[in-house]
Order: sequence, then structure tokens, then C-alpha cells
Amino acid sequence: MPSSTKYIPFGPNGAVAFWAQANDRIHNQDELRAWADLGIRTVVCVFSEKGSALVTDLEEMLHAGEWKLFALEIPPGPETNESVFLSSWKLISAAAKSNILFLIPEELLERWEVILSKMVISSYPHIASGELGAWFPSLQGEEEAKLLGEFKSYASRKRAPKEIPDGARGEFSVFLKELPLAVSGIELGLFKNGQSKDTNGKKKVPKFQDRPEEFRTLESKPVISFDTVFSGEKSENADPSETKVEETKPTTSEKKNIPKRETPPPTPISDSELATSAKFPLQLKLMAVISLLLTVTVSTVILYASSEFKKNYEVRVLETNFSLVNILGIKVKSDLKDIRDKGKTLTEKLLDPKGPGAYADLFFRNEPDFLLAGIYSAEGDKLKKRVVLYNDSYLEGISSNREELDAAISQKESSLIKSVQSGGRIDNLTPNFKEPSFTISVYDPQSKSILVYIIRSERLLAVFQKQDINVPFLINGDGDLIAHHDLQLLASQTNWADLPIFETMLSSVREDSQQTRYEDSNKIKYYGSYQKLGFGGAGVIVSVPEEKVFEMVYRIQTKNLLIMAIALCIALIIVFFLARTITIPVLKLLTATVEIAKGNFRIGIRSTTKDEIGVLTDYFVSMGKGLEEREKVKDALGRFVNKEIAEMVLNKELTLGGERKMCAIFFSDIRSFTAISEKLQPEEVVEFLNEYMTEMVRCVNDTHGIVDKFIGDAIMATWGAVRSSDQDAENAVNGALLMRTALLKFNEGRGGDKKPIIRIGCGLNFGPVIAGQIGSEERLEYTVIGDAVNLASRVEALNKPFGTDVLITQDLYDRVRDIFAVEKMQSIKVKGKEEPQTIYAVLGRKDDMDRPKDVHELRRRLGIEYESKKKTKTGDEEEELKYEILD
Repeated sequence: MPSSTKYIPFGPNGAVAFWAQANDRIHNQDELRAWADLGIRTVVCVFSEKGSALVTDLEEMLHAGEWKLFALEIPPGPETNESVFLSSWKLISAAAKSNILFLIPEELLERWEVILSKMVISSYPHIASGELGAWFPSLQGEEEAKLLGEFKSYASRKRAPKEIPDGARGEFSVFLKELPLAVSGIELGLFKNGQSKDTNGKKKVPKFQDRPEEFRTLESKPVISFDTVFSGEKSENADPSETKVEETKPTTSEKKNIPKRETPPPTPISDSELATSAKFPLQLKLMAVISLLLTVTVSTVILYASSEFKKNYEVRVLETNFSLVNILGIKVKSDLKDIRDKGKTLTEKLLDPKGPGAYADLFFRNEPDFLLAGIYSAEGDKLKKRVVLYNDSYLEGISSNREELDAAISQKESSLIKSVQSGGRIDNLTPNFKEPSFTISVYDPQSKSILVYIIRSERLLAVFQKQDINVPFLINGDGDLIAHHDLQLLASQTNWADLPIFETMLSSVREDSQQTRYEDSNKIKYYGSYQKLGFGGAGVIVSVPEEKVFEMVYRIQTKNLLIMAIALCIALIIVFFLARTITIPVLKLLTATVEIAKGNFRIGIRSTTKDEIGVLTDYFVSMGKGLEEREKVKDALGRFVNKEIAEMVLNKELTLGGERKMCAIFFSDIRSFTAISEKLQPEEVVEFLNEYMTEMVRCVNDTHGIVDKFIGDAIMATWGAVRSSDQDAENAVNGALLMRTALLKFNEGRGGDKKPIIRIGCGLNFGPVIAGQIGSEERLEYTVIGDAVNLASRVEALNKPFGTDVLITQDLYDRVRDIFAVEKMQSIKVKGKEEPQTIYAVLGRKDDMDRPKDVHELRRRLGIEYESKKKTKTGDEEEELKYEILD
């Protein structure tokens, strides 16, 4: 920052306003870093009619995510109070708590101190006298009250506006406008650590896009409060880590100690980040809707297909289970019957008195699965061997003998004896003998003996091998496992008497195949089928775990879901790029809409597609051009008619005709204007009138009035003709008093033929009028007509005979009697009125202690020379009688 930079507290948020003379160009980024170090995030280029060369540089170099850029146009004429007040609050609202830098052109340096002072007063109207003089040498002493007294009075009556209307350029209006900034691709790096560098160590050069794509609000930490700067006290909201402003008030030659704040690095903004400005971006909506539809549709198909497949597969598994138990049941029944029949034949031979002889050897050769066939008798809990035949050739082949076989039988005595009650049974001998085998014991009631057969399990086990997921097994009436594909279960003397399917089988009276669903002690669910064999309570059971039944279903379902996820990802990628072709043009239109809302009608977009979006873009560009032309017309029209009227004309709200309204009417005239103009050249008369009208019109505008027309040196104005309010009468008189004050200031330094002292007369009335467009379809003028207008004109002419400058009628006085101090004048009778009229000279506001006490003091202050003789007519003797002053 240059050493000539000055600052002052600005606004109620603790911001500081800096100002410095503007250079022609911003040559490097060092200036930006210097601004950032001072907490500056809002830059305002101040314009005069000459313009500024800085705008292009700043629009490209400042980052929209971190900076704001405004143009402040200062009018050539005296700025209106309202435009300064609204522009100040608009800037305060936009800058928030960030510091502000004003760049002032050389031709506005002297005038700038007054304008900035007014902007400070806008947010702090009760600033103590002399405070602004500490910051601005030109306002020290009486100059402060002289230059700012009127504005302080105006600002003290105003409140911070909730909504700030957009301003318009004008000869007397301060105009503030936010300018667009470059956004994407800017690489300024960290301001604190110097210029950033790329991977090769070279300094980065800012890159710019043609158009900005996002504007974000800057969020900054609080800097310093207004009271803190003036009092030196610590602000409650101030960051303790920030540097404080020195308590001693600086002079213009001192270098200020300004609070610094940490500056977050600017983050690059991608195209997709622009979507975050909308709550539900269109691109995400498209992706979400399509992905949702695809997910719901495919998931429904997959779940429905899986459900149907599950049902079908369950039926097939149960059918397989049922068929398998039927086949095994028939097979085992047949084998058991065959074993018993063959054993019975051999037993009969054993009981033959002649002995089995060679038949026994032949039997074992033909039936090698038989290891033993014998007749035993039960004596208590013991078995007594009567006649037993052994398959010695097989025992020798397996390195066994008869003693081992007898020992195995003795270990199963308790089970074999049970056949006496049951008539027969099957028992597993595998845990007791080295070879997988089982016993069949049959009770013969005739001989009261027990027939015992020991058979190898090899052929039986071959039948009970695992069938895919189906597990068949043979179980006797005690729940002992007889046949199973797992030999370890057979060798460990497994008992499954606690299986629910076993209990169901025992309780069943039917011997045909049946199905059931059960759960074991480990909470594992099974589908099971069983068939009773009708011998010793034994039965064939085929079971399958439920999880195994549906494992394939779940596997297929998982594969389908995986395929759906892959398809969804591919679809989202396709939709993403397809949506960009729609959303990017829409987002550009959104950005252009924001620009148009800010008043920038030259939008740099063009159609890139041939669809409806492209057509919309073309029409949007045309609309922007039309709005730009409309603003130009509005601005030009506003110079000839009032701004509100120009707006109503452009909106076609005004038509030929009028409406009845109550309003205040004002007429003013320059005294002895003919004599003044005779001493001046025509060009000098025009220049003099323009200077005078500028001051007078400002007073009308500041009090919300409308200049109806200029009639030579006369001014006609109204309050309430376009938009009525309860303060129209008060505002009208305030406007006349402001003219009195402005004329005193205008006459300072004047005198002589070329710069004569100006005296005016003002007449005001309040009453009903017809307000509207008067004229023809080709040429219209918005004005007011009626008897109230004529009376105001007649009252204005009475200022000369009464020696006053502001006269009001009885109708107007009735509405402002509690606000203004007046002095009643002589009654008058005017043309067109039968009844006498009462008029009053306005001395000033009652709350103004410095107002004149009476008409005599008023004349003395205004320098009015008054001859106390009755005036009965206006003009020469030949002139038409317009008024009469009554005694």
C-alpha cells in the first residue's frame, strides 16, 4: 500500500475504509497481497465522468471467492442525500465485516472527503462534532458543520433500510454497482507467504476464464468496531490475536497501524462447484432419479426372480429328498429281509441234529458279508452261546479271530437281549470290532433263542453315501447310528435320539415316507424325510441343511446384485456426461441471470446446442440486449421526467387520462428574473439557471417530491401525485425550507451583474387534483391540474408584496400546524375564488431552535427589502387582476 493511503472506521460491523489515489493500472500482484494483509476484501473503483482504466485489470485479477469489486460513480452535480445514504448501506451490507478500499481518481480527491464523510455518517449519524475533522483536515473547525450539517440532520431521521432498491445513474445521484470477477483457474497462492510457485519453481501467472461461473459471499473475521477506533477501547467482538489501532488519533501525515488478519488461501473453483449454489442441482437430480429408477427396477426383478427360484429350488430339493428316502427305504428293507431269510436258513441247518456239515462252508463262500451266525439264549443279562458258526476265512484275511468277534458280541449283550422284547433289532458293531459291521438279532419264540448275525457294513455303507447336499443315514430304534457316510460317526457310537426328526419318526404310525422341517440343538435348520423299516424301530432318514438348500440361490442373487451395481455405475457415468450437456448450458443461463439481476446486461454466452436449451440461450441473449436498450431509454428518459414516472411509462402503467388524488403542490419563481437576464448573455443565463435548478431539484428529490415541470425560471413540483403517503404535506414544506438553506449557500460569493443575488418566492397548497397523463397519444405529459394547482400558483405570486419567501395555504397549514412555526399574513382574495383565503409565512420547523422568531427576522436573514404598502395587483396596470390583499 502506498504511504499516502488513509483510513477511517466504516459501518456498524467493525470494518475499516481505506482510500488512496487510483493508479492507471495494477501492474503486479504485490498490490493485491498488500491489500489482503490489511484485511481488505472489498475494492471500490470511484468514477467521475472521465471513467477509470482500473476496472478491466481488477475484474480479471480479483478472485470472486475472496474479493468483491464495486464501481461507485460520482455525479457531476451535487449528490443527493438519498443516493449517498442508500449506496452507503448497500456497500456496508455487501462488504460485511471485511475492510474496504476506495480507489479515487485525481479529479475527485478534494471532493472525496465530503462524500466519504457522508457515507460514514449514514451508518453513524450521531458521531460527535470534531471527530470527522480528526480524519479529514478539510472538515476541521466550522467546515464540518457547514458541509455536513444538512446531511447529518437527514441521516439522523433515517434508519438502516431492510431492502435497498437498485439505484440509477443520474446527474445528481451517486451510483453503486457490483462488477463481475474472474473465478476459475486463478492461482494467486497464499498472500502471506509471497507469490506461489509451481512445481518447476516458476512464479504462477493468473489464468482467467471468459466469464465467471460462481459468485460466493466472503466470510471474514471481525476487524474492529466503530466505537473502538474513536475511543481506543477494546471491542468485545475483537479477535485478541489481531493488532489494535493505536489510541492516539492519527493525522494525515502519520502512518496508521492497521489491524491485520489471516487470509485463507483462495481455492480453485471447478465447474461442478457451481451446482452448490442451488439446493437441488439439476445434474444431481437427473443422476438420482435415473439411479433410483434403475436400482428399484433391477432390484425388484432380482428379488422377484430370486424368490421364485428359491421356491422352485426348495420344491426340487424336497422332491429329491423324498425320492431318495423312498429308494433307500425299499433297498434297506429288501436287504434286511434277504439277510434274515439267509440267516434263518443257516440257523435251521445249525439246529439240524445231523449238523451243518459242509453247508456252512458253502454258505460263507457264497455270502462273504456274513462274519458270524449263531444261536444264543438269554440267561439274565447275559448271552449263552449255543451254536455259532464263524467265517474263519474272512477273519483270517483281516488278521482277526473268533475271540475278537466273541468279545465284540459280549460288549453288545445288553442291546442284543432287548430283541427278546422287540422281536428283533439292528445294532452298530463298528465301535467294538476292527471292521465296519452291524448285528441283526432276531428272537425265535419257539426255541426261545436269539438268532444273531454279524454282517459287514461295506455294501450297506455304499448305499448311504452323501448325495450332493442330501445326507442319508440309517438309525435303529434307540437312536444309534447304523449307517452313515462318515465312518468316524459310526466308530464313535453316535446316538441321535435327541433329533426332532427321530422323535417324529418314532411317534409316526405310518411306515410310508414322510417329510418334516426341524432344528437341531445347534439351532441349525434342516429339511428331512424319513421312512420306517418296520424292523426293530429302525428307519432311513435323509436330511439337508436349509442354508445348503438356499446357498445356491443366495450365490446367484449376490452375483445378480453385483452385476446390477456394475451396471448402475456405468449408467451413472453415462448419465453424468449426458446431464452435463443439459446442466452446463442451464448453469450458464443461471450465471447470466445473476449478471442481469446485477444490471450487467452484456452477457457473454452463446448457444452450443441445437435443442430447446440452445433456442432458449439465443432468446436469453436477445432479451439481455433488449433490457440493456430499455435501461438506456430509462436512463435517458429519467433525465427529462421523474425516475418513478419513467419506470411507470416503461412498464406501461400510465395511460391517457388521470385519477383524483390529494397532494401538495409547489410553485417557485425567481424575483426580477427579467432584469437579471437582460444583463447576461443567453449562454450565461442557461448556465446560471442550470446551477440554480440543480440545487432546487435536489431539495425536491431529497424530500421525495417530483418536479412536474420547469416554466422558464419557475419550478412546479408535487408531493403525493405519483405515490401518496401521510408525510406528503410535511415533505413539501421541508423541501421549501431546504431550498431556502440551499439558496443562502448558493448566494455565497455572488454579487454584481454577472453573478446577481437570487431571491425566490415559493407558494404551497394541499388539495384534490387530477393526476395523470395529459396530452395526446403522440405527445403526453404527466402533470396535475385542478383548482388546488391554481391556488398554489396565486399564493407564490404573493411572496413579493408580503416580503416573504415561503407561503402556504390554510389547507396545507391544517396538516402541518404541529410541525412548523408560521406567521399568519393578511387575508387575500384570488381570481377564481369567491371566499377570502388565509395564508401563512413559514418561519421554520418547531424543533429547529435556530429558526427566525418572526417575519421581520426572516426578512433580515434573507436580505429581503420590504416596503410595507398594500399591493393589490400583480404586474402593470394593464395586467389582469390576479389577487387582492384584504385589510
